Amino acid sequence: MLFKDAIDEFTNWRTFKINGTTTRGNDKDLRLFSVFLRNPHIEDITLNDVMEYLNLMKEMGWAHNSFVSKCMAYKKFFEFCNLRGWRVLNENLIPIPQKEYKIPRVATKEEFKKLIDVIPKNTDPRNVRNTAIIRLLWDTGARNGEILNLDMDDLDLVNNKALIKTEKAKTRRPLREIFWTKETSEAISKWIERRERFKQGNALRDPNALFISIHNSGTNKTRGLRFKPSGVCEMLRGYSNKAGLQRPLNAHSMRHYMGRNIIEKGGSNSDVTNILGHSCIESSMIYTMMYGKQAEKRYRKFRGQ
Repeated sequence: MLFKDAIDEFTNWRTFKINGTTTRGNDKDLRLFSVFLRNPHIEDITLNDVMEYLNLMKEMGWAHNSFVSKCMAYKKFFEFCNLRGWRVLNENLIPIPQKEYKIPRVATKEEFKKLIDVIPKNTDPRNVRNTAIIRLLWDTGARNGEILNLDMDDLDLVNNKALIKTEKAKTRRPLREIFWTKETSEAISKWIERRERFKQGNALRDPNALFISIHNSGTNKTRGLRFKPSGVCEMLRGYSNKAGLQRPLNAHSMRHYMGRNIIEKGGSNSDVTNILGHSCIESSMIYTMMYGKQAEKRYRKFRGQ
């Protein structure tokens, strides 16, 4: 069987097991590998082919941690092929590199305020939408994808909360509630008003989505579709540059702030786990680790210095 055809079968099967973002990422990694090998028969792919491709990407400057997801995609693909009874590479031979951990980027209140202040206070619906998204990310500590997966009927604007599907916790914690401030509810309400006005003259191709893509060009392919995480990343980079921030804020830097803030105010790792929607308490540790002046401040407090 040709590599491309096998990838089609694998992706179709995988879609029923995991979320769409991971499936699309795996599919892309496999197709790039297929292009490198010129779409061979899967029975002809060897471990040497895999290692040659990985080493070439390493030489080209791919980040070390990016290889974790790529190797997992290859491993899962060949595991699927072997389960089908096809005579292919043993998936257990594919190496999974150890993830490298770095000091996390943690947003600050000052950076958040600067970000909000540079958003034009005009009637452009994109600015209204972006304000609501940024405030939700800041107030909830939710993942980028979780905020963008919100549907209109998920919202409870009276009580400032919503029920969301936890993006990465799988079956151990499939749902959780997120909460926000009254100010954020007002920002969401303003966006919903603009969304309804947009809806009157444009077809919503994802009518349940809270946050949709809006472009001035009526021919844009994403117009009226659910807003994508890549769009939020681009938007945050633009506002961060405009605000003169040394490093762009992203959704995870705000999530790290939430986890850190909970601990600083006397919360526990269990509180972080519940609020941020982790499947296990170990996942919360990276959000609560302190470095530099913050670690020193905590040390001196407990030592009475």
